[in-house]
Amino acid sequence: MPVIKISLTEEEFSELEALAAKEKMSIQDLFRYKTLANAKKNPAMFTPEEAVKRALEKFSTEDPPFTLPDIYGEAWLDLNPRMTGVFGKRFFNYTAAIDAIQFVGMTPNNRRAVYRIAKQ
Repeated sequence: MPVIKISLTEEEFSELEALAAKEKMSIQDLFRYKTLANAKKNPAMFTPEEAVKRALEKFSTEDPPFTLPDIYGEAWLDLNPRMTGVFGKRFFNYTAAIDAIQFVGMTPNNRRAVYRIAKQ
């Protein structure tokens, strides 16, 4: 895997750290999200807010747990595969701060987070 090196001033690095912390991402994930997501033109529907809206429309408290691909169905394939993990982390962090959707664990292969509707 190629490695890219960039030089930053202490002030620039501090700003980058603050931006990453605000988004609850690592600096590497923030860099990928801000550069690759824009370069590959991921559809705008891949935001935590949109995913929550779709989940609440599609699932109820009685439904079995679901993953992000379950929320999006075929549209999930429109997301750049390199961005699925970053989007998953953003969704996880977003749902941790709301009561409507609850993290319940990981899939058996430990690759995807599983959620359920907690309240509607």
